[in-house]
Amino acid sequence: MPNDWDITDDEIDAWSEEWEAVDRAAAEYLAKRIPAVRDVPTDDDARWLDALAETISPSKEPSADEIESMSAVMALQHADWLGLVLGLVDRGPGSALDPALVQVDVERLEDVDGEIEDPQGHLAVLEMALIHLTPGWQDLGVLDEDQRLTDRGAWGLPRALHRIWSH
Repeated sequence: MPNDWDITDDEIDAWSEEWEAVDRAAAEYLAKRIPAVRDVPTDDDARWLDALAETISPSKEPSADEIESMSAVMALQHADWLGLVLGLVDRGPGSALDPALVQVDVERLEDVDGEIEDPQGHLAVLEMALIHLTPGWQDLGVLDEDQRLTDRGAWGLPRALHRIWSH
């Protein structure tokens, strides 16, 4: 009798291909709204974008004290990231990183399938994810000391997402 938890290499490959297709579609969606995300940055900017991308999609395992908050970051879907970044960029530098506004921005996305089935649970995940992201984003200059978007953050967040999704 086969074990339902046995996953074949073919299944893993199929899931990977599906996820890569979603990444490509999200990158394209982002590029349609902010065409300059495709521009090739200079070396210093590229290194900074890599550091920012690492906060969004880390390559290393979280430490024991980061697991819960990092799990919230990893739970964010493509639509959550698109809503977060496009909403902040639309409001511009000086805008607050507020989970309730992010949720509204996610709900307002055009041409993105899905809806938030559990608004309270979704908001709690957003809150935890932003608590985790804020210190690193402040260190990188994406947010100022008042957790408001900087010019550098408005430039970098969409580019970092595009780099993650298009590689």
